[in-house]
Amino acid sequence: MRHRVIGFGVGLLIFLVTLVAGIIVHSRFTPERAWLSTTSPNQKYTVELTGDKGRGGILFFSTVKYNILVDGKFLTKYRVVHSGDAMDISFELAYPEHAWIDANTLRFWSNRHRREDNLDTLLISNKTDKVVKFLRIKTWDMFFVFDLQPRSELKVLFTHRSEGKEISVEGQFEDGSLIDYGVGFVGNGSREALGYCMNIDYQTVTITSPRERACDDRGNWSDLNIDAAPDCAPYK
Repeated sequence: MRHRVIGFGVGLLIFLVTLVAGIIVHSRFTPERAWLSTTSPNQKYTVELTGDKGRGGILFFSTVKYNILVDGKFLTKYRVVHSGDAMDISFELAYPEHAWIDANTLRFWSNRHRREDNLDTLLISNKTDKVVKFLRIKTWDMFFVFDLQPRSELKVLFTHRSEGKEISVEGQFEDGSLIDYGVGFVGNGSREALGYCMNIDYQTVTITSPRERACDDRGNWSDLNIDAAPDCAPYK
């Protein structure tokens, strides 16, 4: 009898391990179905979102990923765009709205704190001689920008909020080299619209404000290692 119980327990354990392994393999190698697909007005760029747009749990994260297609061919896929547990806002609450601003720029946002007459400005400058194939920029809103030309500039307007904010960017040049950087600005209580500058160079990215100090991964909220930059002129 004892051997039968032990055998049953071993068999059950093997079954559970096999089941869990099968679920992991299935989830890892089965393509995720896109629950959102949006294409630019000129039919050139498509952004797809996959994953769980709801709120995560206590013991697990909800993760949303993105794919980018250019002329129907993948430029990049399965990049994480949002992740959080039960303490974080879900993607569907953070970005319920989306629209193409023009043929090269897609914006995601929420109307909850947005006032169209009081928006912050981000001036994006490509300081290189290379085309930036795409950028994903996160402020209080989120933007996808495509084919930013050499030595060119682009302005985007985003939701103003007086508490601290993160401005981050990831993307890729035409030669495949990657872009990845972010900074945090402390809350200043300002109710008036503010401006910021993002300069993309060959090896570095800088994100500054003419009025506010900030920190990147080399500093922290108690050690703001990025000074205000008077030469940042986002309204020019």
